[in-house]
Amino acid sequence: MNFRNFLLALMLFASVAGNAQAHPVSYQGATALMTWNQPFLADYWIAYSFRSDMAFAARSMRMDMPGGKLWVYMPQYDVLFKRWNNRDSQANIYGYAGFGGVQMNGQRGTAWLTGVEADAESRSLFVMAKAELMDPTIGPNFNHYEFRVGAAPYEAEFNEIASWLMIQIQYHPSLEKKTVVTPLARFFYRSVLFEIGVSTNGDSMTNFMFHF
Repeated sequence: MNFRNFLLALMLFASVAGNAQAHPVSYQGATALMTWNQPFLADYWIAYSFRSDMAFAARSMRMDMPGGKLWVYMPQYDVLFKRWNNRDSQANIYGYAGFGGVQMNGQRGTAWLTGVEADAESRSLFVMAKAELMDPTIGPNFNHYEFRVGAAPYEAEFNEIASWLMIQIQYHPSLEKKTVVTPLARFFYRSVLFEIGVSTNGDSMTNFMFHF
């Protein structure tokens, strides 16, 4: 399948599915595929929301640390703690925790991870903050803090492709790239979401989310 046909297939599938959001918990019965990709950090989730406020996820991560690459594989439990629904906006608070295996420089160990995430969004403004803490038995601890703010250049209707312009700030002191600022563009249509950006250090970023 070439790239053009791949895009057409995604748009066809999106036309019969629900809204795309990069949230740890989606609507009940939804399965979400989410990937975040940067040269120094990659994160992959497959999450199933068995309730409207809870989900199970399988997660894999790769991070570049000064001592080598750390790989993480773990199941994860996600919870929607609180949601505020207004006429033209929504706000959410999520938490999640996981325990699994890690690998670095030929050594194997285990790790637990906890995280909390909050976001608020209207049709024209978006803000998000996230904090994650991981304690592995090999390699250094992984602390990840992220903040986003964005604005939509136009207010899209449900049947239109929506776009956002955002600034993302990441701080992870144990990685080779400790502080990263990335301007990015977000596009989504129904159940497909795609993000692309380049940091002020020249690192590319491509993120993809898909619900089915």
